[in-house]
Amino acid sequence: MPVRKIPIQSQSVSGRFFSHKNNKLLDFESQLEKKCYLILEFDNEIINYEPQPLKIKNYIPDILAYRKNNKPLLIEVKYSNEAFTPNEKLQKKFDTLKEYSEKNNFEFKIFTEKDINEPYFSNINLIYNYANINLPRNKEKEIIQQIPSNGITIANLLKVFNNDLQYLAYIYHLIFKQVLNTNLYQQINYNSIIRINND
Repeated sequence: MPVRKIPIQSQSVSGRFFSHKNNKLLDFESQLEKKCYLILEFDNEIINYEPQPLKIKNYIPDILAYRKNNKPLLIEVKYSNEAFTPNEKLQKKFDTLKEYSEKNNFEFKIFTEKDINEPYFSNINLIYNYANINLPRNKEKEIIQQIPSNGITIANLLKVFNNDLQYLAYIYHLIFKQVLNTNLYQQINYNSIIRINND
């Protein structure tokens, strides 16, 4: 449970984000923090994460993320103009969180807008919008049966289903579920090749 509530003065940029990894709504204090959450959702190394996780002296870090094969990750979210030229107060916070991390076998990271890569971020933002689509099991089987081992473009797969755009939503949902995969580092479009995920 977060150790601090989002302050009233932050409401203009704050909000709530539904995390599928945590199966609950999480508060965010900035759009950058929300973007960090989304990136964590698609990082297969991340098991779960918690905002405002603990108080360290007088400081509360933004996020604590637990990983499968590595140390827990303590994350402070700041825009680069603050992170790279911190004032005395912020530098003291960074130093305190870094020291705590070293003593407690955590890793400390400052997340900035420089960590947001395109078109990767736009792709995962698109896919996440289809996370809650109601996909009948028979429709999922239909789609999978039409995908050859070497993959198929989204356009050609849609042709099989008479270009019914409901199937585009199903495809995006299956990419989110990692039943299907595509190259998220290239802009998703009708020419994107999708494959069955055999991992």
